[in-house]
Amino acid sequence: MTCSIATAFNVYGNPVRFKDEGVYLAQAWAIPNLGALAHYTYWYDHPPLGWIQMSMWATLTDGWDRWSEQTTMAGREFMIVARVATCLLVFALGRRMGMRRSWSVIAVLVFIFSPLAMYYGRLTLLDNVAMPWVLASLVLAWSPRRAWSAAVGSAMCFTVAVMTKETLVLLAPAILLALWSNYRRSANRHFVWVSFALVLAMSVALYPLYAMIKSELIPGVGHVSLFGALEWQLSARKGSGSVFDASSDARTLVDSWLALDVWLPLGGLVAAALLIGDRRLRPVVLALAIQAAILLRQGYLPSMFVVAMLPFCALAIAGLCDRLWPRSTVQGVDHHVNSIARHRNQRFTGLRKATSCAAALLVALFWCTAVMTAGSSWANTLKYQWTVDEDASQRQVVAWLRDNVPHDSVVVAEGEMWLDLHNAGFQGPNNVWVYKVDSDPEVTERLGSWRAIDYLALSRITLVSESRATMPMVFEALENSEQVAEFGTANDAVVIMKVTR
Repeated sequence: MTCSIATAFNVYGNPVRFKDEGVYLAQAWAIPNLGALAHYTYWYDHPPLGWIQMSMWATLTDGWDRWSEQTTMAGREFMIVARVATCLLVFALGRRMGMRRSWSVIAVLVFIFSPLAMYYGRLTLLDNVAMPWVLASLVLAWSPRRAWSAAVGSAMCFTVAVMTKETLVLLAPAILLALWSNYRRSANRHFVWVSFALVLAMSVALYPLYAMIKSELIPGVGHVSLFGALEWQLSARKGSGSVFDASSDARTLVDSWLALDVWLPLGGLVAAALLIGDRRLRPVVLALAIQAAILLRQGYLPSMFVVAMLPFCALAIAGLCDRLWPRSTVQGVDHHVNSIARHRNQRFTGLRKATSCAAALLVALFWCTAVMTAGSSWANTLKYQWTVDEDASQRQVVAWLRDNVPHDSVVVAEGEMWLDLHNAGFQGPNNVWVYKVDSDPEVTERLGSWRAIDYLALSRITLVSESRATMPMVFEALENSEQVAEFGTANDAVVIMKVTR
């Protein structure tokens, strides 16, 4: 309940809609409305299971009609559900890993109220959809009954996670470590390992099989391909630079994360380093270590990369405190036996008591400091997230175009506005996602030249980050246009241009 209320409060207005949100939502909308996996040519940029789940939710709850004027909410509504599921599974995983109930609850609360987790947790991202499946896979891998069905369920959950966001396959070692730690002394461990591997491999293989059936597995003339998309994802994308370079895109992104919340990500990494010797929490440590190693490389770093780190950071912080905080004494007969033992070993018992008290004092001091320091900064940021309507400018752009531009005009706009513009009356070829103008041969051929464009609605970020080299037709249209309106401020501003020809 706490998670749903905290996440839902002002979710329609904050954060400002993210570019990828509009893309995923439009693709989810295309499934029931166009009978296709995307509103443009599906080019295997991501497996489709993520927006299939979004589409199922919106269709079953009548989300497409309820949020026809603000379609972002059709996705963010599902993110609330995903975030609640993540919180429940963080608690369950903490308990499976031997954490006491109170510290498992604290892990959940830290995750809920971290402004960084709140910011990204509200956005309609594939990562948010995938994380409950990753955590469910770990929970099943730590099944106390060590049943074969739990291992198979773990494989199936991890398959859904990977088919939702393919980069999460990098967390496979953490899943395997949890499975090995739990089943290594089980009589059916070999059968479990074989079953897990077969279920995972055969399920994931359905994706390349789909591409093969469509003759789109390998690159060729006149069609998209799975291997071509993978090559682009792994090597063709421009790198973000080093996080140690103050002028790099990676460092700018990390600084933006830490500006929202420095306590959860850094505290989680430090706690994970101190927990490396704890056998039950090693899967959490390994998951964070893998992601930290990727963070340090100089490849492309997406802004939503941090989403998969935050639940493990919360578990690491609470797990370390759980291990340091002394456990209660056993009652009854065990208490009597322990009393005799303590009497015979007074020196050892005294040392143990002193160590336990010191550890408890350190944990209490840490939490007092964290609550006092982080609490004040979290409160200010959360207040902003819960009260400020950052998305108003995006809605104003759609409203202005709807009221002032003939609906038979060709409008080139940002992807996050595509579905809203469709519902506002700009349908079919009259509604063009800006990144498809010069990258999709079908769209380029249909337009013919920049003269076919009537209006452009582009963000300041696009105008600064892109160029004539990457978008020749778009920038030629911009050079022959005049500004007629602008909404928003700074990087969130959207400029509306009328092509004058």
